[in-house]
Amino acid sequence: MKTIREYAESILLAETLEEKLAAPPVGLSLDPPHKGSYRSPDLPGRPSELRPRTSNEARTKIPSSEQLANEDHRSVLLHFFCNHELIAVELMALALLKFPDAPDAFRRGLLHTLQEEQEHTRLYLDRMAATGASFGEHSLSRMIWDHIAPMSSPIEYVSRLSLTFEQSNLDYAHHYAQAFAKISDHETSTLLEKIYKDEIAHVGYGLKWLRRFKEEQQSDWDAWHNSLAHPLSPIRAKAPEGTIPFNEEGRRKAGFDSDFLNNLKLYQRSRGRTPNVHFFNPNCEARTAAEENKQPYMTNKPSRHLEQDLEALLFANAQPDDLVLMRVLPRKEHLARLKEAGLILPETALLQDDTCEQLTERKLGGFRPWAWCPESSQLFEKVADNPTSNTLHPWRTPLPGKLYSKALTSELTEQLAITDNPSRVFTNLEKARTHILAHQKKGLPLLLKPLLSCAGKGHLKVDSTTAPGTVEKWLQHQHLSQGGLVAEPFYQRVLDFSALYDISQKGEVRFIAFTRLLTDDRGHYRGTRVAPKIGNLFPPDLTILFHQALIRTDFGEYSGPSFYKKIVPTKLQTLLPGYSGPVSIDAFFHQQDKDIKVRPVVEINVRCSMGRIAHNLRRQLTPNSAGELTIHRMKELAGTLPAGLPLNDPQQAQSFLAVWSETESNTH
Repeated sequence: MKTIREYAESILLAETLEEKLAAPPVGLSLDPPHKGSYRSPDLPGRPSELRPRTSNEARTKIPSSEQLANEDHRSVLLHFFCNHELIAVELMALALLKFPDAPDAFRRGLLHTLQEEQEHTRLYLDRMAATGASFGEHSLSRMIWDHIAPMSSPIEYVSRLSLTFEQSNLDYAHHYAQAFAKISDHETSTLLEKIYKDEIAHVGYGLKWLRRFKEEQQSDWDAWHNSLAHPLSPIRAKAPEGTIPFNEEGRRKAGFDSDFLNNLKLYQRSRGRTPNVHFFNPNCEARTAAEENKQPYMTNKPSRHLEQDLEALLFANAQPDDLVLMRVLPRKEHLARLKEAGLILPETALLQDDTCEQLTERKLGGFRPWAWCPESSQLFEKVADNPTSNTLHPWRTPLPGKLYSKALTSELTEQLAITDNPSRVFTNLEKARTHILAHQKKGLPLLLKPLLSCAGKGHLKVDSTTAPGTVEKWLQHQHLSQGGLVAEPFYQRVLDFSALYDISQKGEVRFIAFTRLLTDDRGHYRGTRVAPKIGNLFPPDLTILFHQALIRTDFGEYSGPSFYKKIVPTKLQTLLPGYSGPVSIDAFFHQQDKDIKVRPVVEINVRCSMGRIAHNLRRQLTPNSAGELTIHRMKELAGTLPAGLPLNDPQQAQSFLAVWSETESNTH
């Protein structure tokens, strides 16, 4: 009389489909429990035409539901599913061989599931034959085998096969059953409906045994997650977002509770693409200033709160399979709200002492900080110490301090040969005093800026009424801390805007979009408006003006779009050799006598910007309309949340709250 062990081995090592799919003989006996081990083969037995592809062979892509009207694509999908069913048969046979001391009920249930997977394989084979296709005519993947075959315990088996790959089939089988029905292929639709119902039972079997094998105090989620070995993760238990819907109903029928489902819906990790690592460091100018002057960086509460409160904004820059390092992880309830609103959620990880150690075990792609400064460079060096990573970022040299200095703005203005350039950079304290005093005597107001600052921080307006002591105190502080300052006329601003660019690793500069900056009376940043067209950003009179020849240079006169889209990119290439990443140029319209003029280059930001964040948010959340990203101070809100979508968690925010809202396009 044949035992289960003998039958399982014949299935695993068989080299014909007939043997693989042979039903168990009548009177098959259950082996008595015993200790033992079974070494997993590199691959199961297969006929030559069904051997999985090597790493050098081309991969057959899975057709989308929109492609199923084409018969060739239908056969590719059936071929793909058939391979998965056959691998499941082989892995179940392997589990019967590897775990002879598992409970009898577990092994009997495993044998029953194996027989159903054999039936599924036969159904796919018959359906392919009916459409004129044959098994083996497309490439076959070994990915599922490689992830599961090393299993060392029954809980690892149910976690990897039943609760990961079979769980994902709750999405695929259900979705494609409906897709085939829509194109009137009712035979295939009926086949997939049957498989879908069987998969609910298979996943339920895995969940039942997970609960029996796990430690009593463990949640289902933790027990399952802990049983998955890298690189396998919960992301494989669901179809890719945006392609196939998450099937909550089928999972509930299988027995999952709400906590498990909420965790799975929010879980994000790369499926194979090498992830970029994102990091928020908005205090880069202050840190760079300290480094340039060989002084320790002195943090304070507002700076720390800025870093912690607004780091969730980097979700707008990340792809679903990227990784965002965070100082504080948002609550699941808040992540669910962002996801429901349509924001793509990347993987997140808590930034702590052993983070870099964990990252060195993973293959990583680009390192994408908000800005390059001593802090991000140190983190980069730790993360880059990874033999499995690709090049994280092309910039390997120490970053020059001038990258964030307003002296760089002056250099760009000179390269552009802008005719009216009233901004002056001073590194000599005495010359700065003379310049300021001359303007005070003439009654001409000045705006003084630190060389390293952002969002209007540290600015001082000086006019004839400003006390000398106030100016001198400011001058001494800026000169000592930053080695210089910028002085320029104080303009009556009408509207602030920004031009966004991206520089590739090859040094190619690409214009991205215009944005409108929202500032308070002191010029401090309060938000950004973005829209599909300039006319949706500026009021009509400024839109008309912007398209006229209003920007004068030594080489000619240009309209706004022509200047920013054609002239500026050529200068950025030479201004920023070796840099790749986001860049923005701030500018504004201002009132001069009875005319409105434009100051075309106020500041260059060689880093990410809130404008870039707002642009990416609009593309995801309101692609066909205008929107605003606004930054609110919690103390000014008095407990009342502003209208719109809070981007960072209001219950965790200490000082700042970022909000996204859809707006009317053409407002003044």
